[in-house]
Amino acid sequence: MSIARNQHPIIKQLEPLVATLYALMAGMLFCIILAYFLGTGSFELISAIWEGAWGSPNAAAATLSKLTPLLLTGLAVSVAYQAGLLNIGCEGQLTLGALSAACFALTASQLPRLLLMPLTVLVGALAGALWTLPAMWLRQKRGVHEVVSTLLLNYVAIYLADYLARGPLGDGSAMARTAEIPLESTWRAVCSVGTIGVTAAPWAALIAMCLVHVWLYRTCGGYEAGACRSNPLAARAAGIPVNRRQTRSFLLSGALAGLAGALEVAAVHHRFYAAFSPGYGFDGITVAFLVNNVPGWTWLSALLIASLRAADKWLQLALGISPSTILVLQALLLITVASRVRLPVPGRTRRRSLLGHLFGYPEQTRQ
Repeated sequence: MSIARNQHPIIKQLEPLVATLYALMAGMLFCIILAYFLGTGSFELISAIWEGAWGSPNAAAATLSKLTPLLLTGLAVSVAYQAGLLNIGCEGQLTLGALSAACFALTASQLPRLLLMPLTVLVGALAGALWTLPAMWLRQKRGVHEVVSTLLLNYVAIYLADYLARGPLGDGSAMARTAEIPLESTWRAVCSVGTIGVTAAPWAALIAMCLVHVWLYRTCGGYEAGACRSNPLAARAAGIPVNRRQTRSFLLSGALAGLAGALEVAAVHHRFYAAFSPGYGFDGITVAFLVNNVPGWTWLSALLIASLRAADKWLQLALGISPSTILVLQALLLITVASRVRLPVPGRTRRRSLLGHLFGYPEQTRQ
């Protein structure tokens, strides 16, 4: 009979950091190999990535602006995963959250700023949460895996938003966008980094991260959500309403993704336009799995992915390398983490890998 020993608490706390470091080492190895084939120095390539992300105040401000949606979508994936679900639909939830926030701000422009500004982002969060309901209904009533339903719902949301922005909700131009939202609904800059103003959105995302982490690890609701992931049968036997807890977690996941879209409208673009997201919802999967889906560490992985995203154009300008190289590097990071390399602790039970979660590979327990 195999007996799994308790994992040392310090190792457990550092596991997300170690997973990120493994991914970073794989990324640096990829940069060295790529530099060799391109005929440039590996140090020059890594320096160009750093220069594009943090080499100037304006570059730092651009990186911080990308941090907010990446952190929130990473949180969205983490929250769902902690309840035993995998939310691949953050891109669609983010898109509808952004569109709903813009429409609300335009229709409720008569409200005072103290009401209009928070209600705008709350409406976006609500839209994102509601977009998760079809996937949960299909899972619980028809047995459709949420990976399939949320992935397909992405395209429904994206093309629906594109149609609405070009037609009934558009500003009349051919740009597939809404009118600019009122100034009272926007998030104004609280400080300037270089020539770019930075709003409170990154700090709001960090506060959301702390609240989610506390809820998951310091409350009964979070404990029940974790029980639904680790052992649904035992959770039901203990009287935990598994379907209800999973639905609640999935709603929260969608709300966080919708909040990301709403903040993009309120704090960055000040309007909705089609294809405003370069894939933040899908990047959230990488953000979450880079730190083993621990919400309190998502700031680290979000900062890493934001730095890579901010450096893509600079790679082309400085070294003549295609910006798509950053996407390849992100894919390599995700593959590295999907292998779930763990600290070698004798006798502990391994968690499922990302591939194991998708395809049902059994968990392995060391003797």
